[in-house]
Formats: sequence, structure tokens, C-alpha cells
Amino acid sequence: MIRLEGLAVQSGPFALADVTFDVPRGGYGLVIGPTGSGKTTLLEAIAGHHRVRTGRVLLDGQDTSALPPEARGVGFVYQQYHLFPHLTVAENISYGLRRAGAPARRARVELLAAMLGISELLGRTIHRLSGGEQQRVAIARALAPRPRVLLLDEPFAALDPATRRSLRRELRALHEREGTTTLQVTHDFDEALRLGERVAVLADGRIAQSGTPDEVFRHPNSAFVARFIGAGNVIPGTVRWLAGPPATGAAGAAVFDAGPFALDVLAEEDGPAHAVLRPEDLTLSRGLPEGSARNHLRATVAQLERTGPLTLVHLDAGRPLVASLTTASVEALGLVPGDAVVATCKATAVLLV
Repeated sequence: MIRLEGLAVQSGPFALADVTFDVPRGGYGLVIGPTGSGKTTLLEAIAGHHRVRTGRVLLDGQDTSALPPEARGVGFVYQQYHLFPHLTVAENISYGLRRAGAPARRARVELLAAMLGISELLGRTIHRLSGGEQQRVAIARALAPRPRVLLLDEPFAALDPATRRSLRRELRALHEREGTTTLQVTHDFDEALRLGERVAVLADGRIAQSGTPDEVFRHPNSAFVARFIGAGNVIPGTVRWLAGPPATGAAGAAVFDAGPFALDVLAEEDGPAHAVLRPEDLTLSRGLPEGSARNHLRATVAQLERTGPLTLVHLDAGRPLVASLTTASVEALGLVPGDAVVATCKATAVLLV
């Protein structure tokens, strides 16, 4: 278990402030955020490489805030691997097992190497390995002494897409077998959706939002979070009631005025806001469709971006919008740049933040 309570850390001119987040025992958590948001500093504070100014770092219920790194039982994998170039793969993996007997060391190395698909590399030196192979060795070395917590600093950032996908699957399988509480930092929200059970969005040294990946993806609490996780169309505007404010805690009928167009919405508050409209919640047609959807926006197709079974349709509706359709639907509609279309969405599909 990892629990951060009101953590504040100073690293040169940069500071983490009031960071509160937890990963349950045996869970897999991710911290996501843009470059410079403090992700690596946070991992280093958990590992004991930065002094905690205020707050606490608890690992398996123990307050480790004042403990030296070697007393925390933490495995750390950096993006740059930091392997020992003068040692073989097997010697790198077994480095943290020096106090174990030779049979135990050998068994642990062989088990991790087999799980990570590097058994045939055990006798090689590090300079003869690819980036993906080096990352596998680094993960095996960190897990070899059975740490109570594994910290991963953007472990896939330097890898090609195919290797990234393969290693991601292997890491998840390894996590399920070992049961090590894991915290990974990344700037890629797709990794959070695929790997994590808990996710925190870090911005300028503070937690902007945390929860399950699905909660954060479906209900971002700010325009920053919505844009960062790729929620789709994030539109600034103003909310005004249609029939006065609703009862406290209720949502009432309102209009979101975005200048070039307006959207019927359900809102709990009026005034300045951002509307988050997911590309998959926009449907396209050649003319006004029949049905209960309340918002119909006339637009022009600006660009088609095919991504396999899905196509992103970039629209000009007085401001840029993006709709996500199946490629088959786009072909059935015969859409090409310059076509006039109607983009439709329900009032309940518009999230206001």
C-alpha cells in the first residue's frame, strides 16, 4: 500500500504541495501529467531521494517519511534504465540478492527472466541489448529482492510502439503474479486506462484530480484535466438558465453559449464554464435527423483522420470540433472534406466543468 498524506517537497525551484493519493496493497496506480508537473520528483520523494517538508509517506502502513532510501523496501525503475555496464544481464538482475544463497539467487533470476522473455540474454553484457531488452532487465532487477513497492518512471517512453505494447502486457502479467504494489508515472493517459486501477493527474506540483481511470476519463473536473486526458472537444463559454436556477444539488435546463453556436445542456450552476463534448457522443448526418437529441450543429467537414476501424472527422462549426465515427459509417455517408453535415448530440452528453 502507498499512501501520501498532504505531501510537500522542495526540489530546487520546484515544489510539490499538498499531494494526497493512495494505491491499495497489491494495486497498480498511475500518476499522469505534462512534462514539468513533478511526476519524477514525486516518485523520488516516495523512494527517499527528496526530503519531505510536510506530510507523510506511508508504505504498508509504516511512516517512511524520515527513513533513508535503503530502508524503505522500494524498487525503482528509471526511464534511462541505469544498468551496470560491466555486469552481465544475470548479474544485473541478481544485484539486490547478494545476501541470498546461490541457489535462491539463480532461481529468482531465472523466474523473472522467463516471465519477461529474456532467458536467452542472461549471459550477455548490457551494451549488446536493445532498449526494450534493457528495460526488461531493469524491471527484473528492481523486482528481484521482492520490494514492497515498485516505482516506474515512464518505463515505455523511449520504446517503439510495438515494443511498448508487448512490454505493457508483460508488466501487467508480472504485476498480477508478483502482487507488488506499483506506482507508475507517465504522460500517456492511454497507459492509465490499460494498466491502472487508480490514477492521479498532476499539474504544477498538485493533484488536479484522482480516482479510477474510468472516473477521471468520464468525469474530468476541470478544463485542464479534460484537455490533458484527451476527452475531446473542450469549449469555453457561458451557462445561462432557461427557467431560473434549480433546487440545490439538482441540474436544470440551461443553454451553453459558445459564441458561434449554443448547446442545450443540464447544469447545476450558471456563469462561465467549459463544455466537454466527447467525439464519440457526436453523430453526423447529411440533414436534420429525427429523434430526441436536442442539439443540432451545422458544420463543414474539414479533414478526415483514419485510425483503423475509427475515423476522426474534423469539423468547422464556427469553431473546431471533432467527431469519432466508425470508418464504415464515414464511408457509408460518403464524407469528404468540404461536405456540409449536421452534428447532433444529446443535452445529457455535454459535461460542464
